[in-house]
Amino acid sequence: MKNARKDSAGKITLSTLSRRQSRREFMIKTALAAGAFGAVPLRGWAADPVNIGALYPTTGSMAQIGVGCVAAAKLAVDMVNEAGGIKSLGGAKLNLIISDVQSDTTVTRTETDRLITGNKLSAIHGCYASALTLIASEVAERAKVPLITGSSSDQLNKGRTYTFTPFARASQFARAQLQMSKLVSDKPKVAVIFENTAFGTSTSNGLKELAPAEGVEIVMFEPYSAGFTDASPLINKVKSSGANTLFSVSYLNDLILIVRTVKQFGLNISINGGSGGFVIPDFYKNVGKLAEGLQGVAHWNHDVSEDAQKVNVEFKKRTGDFAFEYAGGLVAQTFMLADALERAASPDPQKVRAALSTLDVSSGYAAMAPGGKVKFGPDGKNIYGHPVGVQWQHGDLASIFPKEDARAPVMKI
Repeated sequence: MKNARKDSAGKITLSTLSRRQSRREFMIKTALAAGAFGAVPLRGWAADPVNIGALYPTTGSMAQIGVGCVAAAKLAVDMVNEAGGIKSLGGAKLNLIISDVQSDTTVTRTETDRLITGNKLSAIHGCYASALTLIASEVAERAKVPLITGSSSDQLNKGRTYTFTPFARASQFARAQLQMSKLVSDKPKVAVIFENTAFGTSTSNGLKELAPAEGVEIVMFEPYSAGFTDASPLINKVKSSGANTLFSVSYLNDLILIVRTVKQFGLNISINGGSGGFVIPDFYKNVGKLAEGLQGVAHWNHDVSEDAQKVNVEFKKRTGDFAFEYAGGLVAQTFMLADALERAASPDPQKVRAALSTLDVSSGYAAMAPGGKVKFGPDGKNIYGHPVGVQWQHGDLASIFPKEDARAPVMKI
């Protein structure tokens, strides 16, 4: 009877039961051991990657910037992954999903929607230009996917709960520019020219509103159509205004044209190019020594900290250029997302959003911002966020303002 296996009627024998019981006992003992000493990892098992969306204009009028942003995004993901990924998720690697928004507002809307609906995303970053980012943030808000951005429009923090802005806002850029005008003259008379986009209008309105309190006289306030081909009429007005300082709120191509036209006119005027196109390597490549001594403001510069300098070295290896403000800030943003994912211990976008809302860092790559601190308030703004004043010196951008962030003395011109 004991040695019976299975009779002709298909009955289970005692020897079969013994084998099954032995196997069951082994499995129970193994499970108990795993519970006591921790789960035994399966050989060859890897945590699922965490998808991060990246929206940038790699074609169209802003392609120069967009390509640099993508290079920075890839560098940041490599840095996080090489450091062990998201440890609370079993070492999960970040997976960057890039979408070209083609420097177009309509495309930005459709691409943001496609990126979200076609992929399981934990978060998004983008889009460089404020006009594009405003649209992407609307779509992300409806989909309840957090978006973190270096775009500066103050509108991004109005009526949003999934948008996070770790750097300076447009209105803060304006105050810094006004204060920097006193580095040039005790009685600044400023001509403000600005492109008629979300970036241009929000920044210039900030200049106009804050000028009286900063003791700065604005003698000209003139919008222009972005992408214009002749700056002569505009610069003629600047020349007639009696201004001793020019603020140009412009992206790269417009700013190049404006600076060249000022020099062609022989107009002896201090120029603060603000942010946008002024603070990227291609500006110097296009105007050369005409840029020397010109000032601007940035939400990030590659000399703000030792970590920023390390990022700059790696970015230069990959691209041949220094890490411009949006590129360097993008690396910092990726580490902020990694911090949030680590604390959330989940790729779920709503949990990531909750973790971002409690971000509070003062060291490491995530804190790589002017002042070295990032903590988001209820509106998604970094409560410590402020811009840094920069100046072109010997073909590089040096931080010169405010005093606590200065890394080089002001070059007199």
